[in-house]
Amino acid sequence: MSSTVDALFEKAADATEAARSYLASEQGRRLRRQIATLVIVGAPLISELPVIRRSPMARLLRTAAVGTLLIKGAEWFRDWEPQPEFPETLSS
Repeated sequence: MSSTVDALFEKAADATEAARSYLASEQGRRLRRQIATLVIVGAPLISELPVIRRSPMARLLRTAAVGTLLIKGAEWFRDWEPQPEFPETLSS
């Protein structure tokens, strides 16, 4: 029994390492970008479905999402370091 559990953990560790290696590759970057785009575009669309809107848990999640966006926006604004605009020099 112990050897089976050890083998299972070893396989899980190997699979995790393979997944990390793949996600760090160029194909993995493209996959991550596509998944992120799907979630960014799909989440608001899914949250508007009537069956989701009627759910109390979904309403709670929407409220939490709005709060998260406000906090992230405030953090971005706080950490933003605007670069001064330099006038373009005219070369003679």
